[in-house]
Amino acid sequence: MASQNFTLKVKAGEKDGTTFWDRCGVVFVNTNEAGEITSISVRHNMFPNVDMVAFPRREKDEQE
Repeated sequence: MASQNFTLKVKAGEKDGTTFWDRCGVVFVNTNEAGEITSISVRHNMFPNVDMVAFPRREKDEQE
């Protein structure tokens, strides 16, 4: 299973045409060998003790 990590950033300010960013979290995207997403996890500094997890839509969800 492969994993990709993405950094979440929020604009903290701007000075003399330069933008400053604060790192506020990380997104972890896990895939299987076929490249299909198996799960997504988010860690955010506003919720330090909470692991947020999302999964792809199931077939029965798409029928509704």
